[in-house]
Amino acid sequence: EQTLSPDKHRFRLPWFAQVDTSGHPHIDASTDGVMEQEIAYAKQAGLDYWAFLTYPEADAMSSALTRYLRSPNRADLGFCLILHQTLSVPAARWPAERDRTLKLFKEPGYQQVAGRPLVYAFDLKTENATVKQRFDELRTAARAVGLDPYFVYMGWSPQRDYQKHATEGFAAVSAYAHPGAEPIFAKYVAAFEQHAWANALATKTPYVPLVTTGWDKRPRQDHPVSWEKNPGYAQQKTFPATSSPEEIAAHLGRAVAFVKANPTVCPANTIIVYAWNEHDEGGWLCPTWTPSGSPDTSRLDALRSILR
Repeated sequence: EQTLSPDKHRFRLPWFAQVDTSGHPHIDASTDGVMEQEIAYAKQAGLDYWAFLTYPEADAMSSALTRYLRSPNRADLGFCLILHQTLSVPAARWPAERDRTLKLFKEPGYQQVAGRPLVYAFDLKTENATVKQRFDELRTAARAVGLDPYFVYMGWSPQRDYQKHATEGFAAVSAYAHPGAEPIFAKYVAAFEQHAWANALATKTPYVPLVTTGWDKRPRQDHPVSWEKNPGYAQQKTFPATSSPEEIAAHLGRAVAFVKANPTVCPANTIIVYAWNEHDEGGWLCPTWTPSGSPDTSRLDALRSILR
């Protein structure tokens, strides 16, 4: 609420935000019907699944996944996990988090790759002995119950990441987001496609293409968040311009064509988009608030032309 309260950033607010008479926004995704409407928006646009970052079960950041799993409409949209903080919990919590993760892999609607649960991993510091041991334990436990997860490492450079992490059990690589300072969005994504997609193709690296909707963390420059300490973007002067729906759709269209044309490089036959709702980081597909009260669905409308 704080980062998106200034008028210059208010256009990024999610569609269900309420703005009071003083101009302060109130964002409550737990309101009845919000999850069901978000699922409907995603389904109508042609999305197959959401990928949820994992946090400890009791953490407030796990509430979106909890609401999704409890939604009567969850069958309309699949889901998968992005391993994140789960493998860094205190030792006493780890067995429960491991078992919870395995249970989620077996939930109805969990996204699969040739019968294998699709599992991304972001900021997974496998050089840390505890994290590496827990990841190995999770893989072993999954296989013991008849699962063989398709693990995808989210890094920054496809060939380098795959060379480093394939032996740890990762079947492919991808990325969570793409930071950048190029102010022209079309040039920003063109450079990324060359840096990542072309790199994977040239080196025959198993890859899940990332499609980015943007990267502009100026709201967090104005109002720093407590969980980011001395972030690299804090002094950044330029960011990619806010993307138009047409620019996002064109970027996605190229990704779809890339996957279809290169099945050996993209064996998972999927794409991941940054992001559904990273509103104050500059990446979102989720419809946004407007003063008129009618949600702006233009980004999803543009995607529908590619995915439907």
